[in-house]
This record gives sequence, structure tokens and C-alpha cells, in this order.
Amino acid sequence: MTSHLRVLDGRSQRARHLVPGAGEHSKGVADIVLGWGFLVRDAVVQVTETSAELTDLRAGAVPGVFRGRSIVAVRLHLLDGTYELFRAHYGRRDTFVGKDGSDLKATVGVMDSTLALLKEPGVTHLAASFDTVIESFRNDMFPGYKSSAGVDPDLLAQFPVVERALEALGVVVWRNIEFEADDAIGTAAVRWVEDVEQVVICTPDKDMAQVVLGERIVLYNRREQKILDEDAVREKFGVGPESIPDYLALVGDTADGIPGIPGWGARSTAAVLARYGRIEMIPLDASEWDVTVRGADRLASALAENLDAVYLYRELATLRLDVPVSEELADLEWKGVERGRLEAFCDEVGLDPDRFRI
Repeated sequence: MTSHLRVLDGRSQRARHLVPGAGEHSKGVADIVLGWGFLVRDAVVQVTETSAELTDLRAGAVPGVFRGRSIVAVRLHLLDGTYELFRAHYGRRDTFVGKDGSDLKATVGVMDSTLALLKEPGVTHLAASFDTVIESFRNDMFPGYKSSAGVDPDLLAQFPVVERALEALGVVVWRNIEFEADDAIGTAAVRWVEDVEQVVICTPDKDMAQVVLGERIVLYNRREQKILDEDAVREKFGVGPESIPDYLALVGDTADGIPGIPGWGARSTAAVLARYGRIEMIPLDASEWDVTVRGADRLASALAENLDAVYLYRELATLRLDVPVSEELADLEWKGVERGRLEAFCDEVGLDPDRFRI
């Protein structure tokens, strides 16, 4: 096998990065024991996870049984505020002009949709995460990563307004500057999954699929009214949550400015990763592949020619699960709208508080 694992002193420089899903310890190229090592030719490679917390959950937890911790009988909802703002800005046709002359339709849209979410059965604990600044630490890693360039200035101007708007509705808001909204959501999901019945991430973004865990952490596409659990992730992408960063690195993610590797489409990537799990484990010589993929020689060559790039793309696509989140779970419980606070906000920006019926 022609391995391209970066072995240094008998260990991979990309240690802590291979995560098998629950029940998958014997599938793929190696029988992996997390935190231990396995042999690739004559080198011992340390194989661990993108996140210690997430791997503990994947490898060691039986759904519903988490090391004796007490589970609160609630579902935690985590809202992708940036997505909601973009959706409202481009999806609404009405106009709400604020006191300063700005169009507040996106802010109103997010307020309306958040109140609608809070009216759904079982929505008791909620936080919303925003890209207060579109640029993040990832822009320092890769100049082509998504930025605010080309984004409608009217939309950008509403970020601080909508953040205050949701706070006026009594919702916990996370403002992200160095990190991204998705990083904070992933951090919260992994942090509290052991404490609640279910974590529901309200977003259609495919990069969030990497933190889906059985039926305990799921994605909720509100527009399509669809839930994506771990089985649904495998059905949709052809790979498990643990391989989503590799999938996005190879296929690319236009929404985040990740170009991917030439020739690697969704179908071929899913087939190869379903067999090998992670990029390091894909032989660079197609003759050594034991999975049938159309254009294998071309794909293997493209991978070999772009190894540094694909590792960078995977790092860009991997969520950071160490975002400082100061709140405790109890702080996310929605206690209703403080009418005075909502009226003060609406009076300041020029909205009618009576249109927001609780």
C-alpha cells in the first residue's frame, strides 16, 4: 500500500484525526482503538480524533446512556442565525424601513421565524449563533475562504441589529468574531449532548453534519421540515459524520470558498471515503484501490498532486469545538419576552412592537 500518511518519528503529524463512527471499529482499513495506534507498513501511526469530546461520544457511548450523568428531559435547539438572516434578506419581498432609513426586512424576518420556532412543541432551550464578522481565523489560513466581499452592504448592516433583536426577544445570542457561528454551535452541541435528550441544530449547512451523533445530535432544515440524523447523513452524503470534513475537502464547498480537488465529485468521493474513511488512508496509486470508481487513475493523480491543499481544505472544513461559551445550559432556557425590552428596541430602530405577537 502506498501510504501518504505524514509519519514523523513513527507517528502521524495529523494525529488525533481519524474518527470511526459508533459500531464501525472493524470497517475500513484498520481495526481502530481510539487513542491507541495501528500499523501502516512499519510505522506506528497515532490515530485520534478531531475532537476528544466528539470521539468519546462516538466510540464509547450508547445512545441515551452517558457515563451516569443526569439527563434533563429537554431538547436543546441551536439556531444558525447567519443562515436565517441571509434567508430572510433574500427571501422576503416586503420592506421595513427603520428610523435611519435602512431596510430591516431581514431583521424582522429572523424575529418572526424565531418566534415561530419558539411556538413549536418542545422548544424550551434556544441559542442563536451569528457571524458578527464574516471573516474568521480561517481567512488567515486560506485567502480564498469566504469573506464579506460581495455581500450586500444592507445585509451586513443588519448583523448587529438582528443580534440585539433576538436578545430583545429573550434569546441567548452568540456573537462570533474570531470563530464562526458553526464553530460555536458545534461546541455547544458536543458540550451539552450528554445533558439533554436531544440537540437540534437548526440549519441546512452540510458542514454541520460532522457533529451529528445518532439521534442525539441532529440537523433540522426548517424550510423543508426535515430532520437529518446519522443514518440520514450517510444516506445523503454516502459517508458518516466523521468523514464529512474529508468529503468537503475533496468535493469542495462553494459556500465557504473551499475549491476541492479537481475531478473529485460527490459520487466518487463518497465511494472512496466509504471504503477508506479518511484522506490519509486513500492509496495514491489507483491500482491499489479495492473499490471500483470511474476514473480512478485520474482521481488518484489529482489527489497526489494536491496533498498539501487537500489537508488544508480539510482543516478549513473541520469545526472548532473549543469556542468559549460562557453560558450554562440553564441560561439557554427561554423565559419569554420582556415586553419593556422589546418595546425599547423597537422604538430605537423604528419597528412596531405589536406586530411581534408572543
